[in-house]
Amino acid sequence: MNYDMSGVEILEALDVGDTVKVEKIIKSNPHRSLLEVTEKEKWNWLHKSLMGFNPINPPKSVIEFLIRKGISINAQDIYGMTPLHYAMRARNAEAVIALLEAGADPNIPNQDRAIPLAMIRAMPERLDILELMLKKGADIHFHNGEYEVLEGIKKNRGDEAIFKPVIEMMENFSQKKSRA
Repeated sequence: MNYDMSGVEILEALDVGDTVKVEKIIKSNPHRSLLEVTEKEKWNWLHKSLMGFNPINPPKSVIEFLIRKGISINAQDIYGMTPLHYAMRARNAEAVIALLEAGADPNIPNQDRAIPLAMIRAMPERLDILELMLKKGADIHFHNGEYEVLEGIKKNRGDEAIFKPVIEMMENFSQKKSRA
């Protein structure tokens, strides 16, 4: 029995940043396309490449390559997750930056009403990510059905020193926005 391993080969090449190999695999497998989306899960190659829990792979260059190829940056999968959700979950800061710079929406809720902004809890030390999300329109008052993002961080992590700057930045941003 022959199994088609081209999908695995593409993912492996994406993971190590070998976009030349990705192009070769696609070219030699006409049934493959960088614009394909899985039927059941609704995963595109951005989703699939970011599903791991590696904070450095795939590299930013791969995310930028996939975006240039026209893959939807705000596509939601069967779970309501966007590539930005997966990048945040993986703590892949460079992928997050590439997605946000390309226009990824930090306010799209998944099936559990979690937005990528709320996932800053996974990397509170990355204030540059938080600042970029806020500049790109992240809503600190997004209500997930239980509490707003800022309120939830204050309630659940507010006593942790590493979250003090996160809370402060969100509050300052909120104050500036309300004055504008």
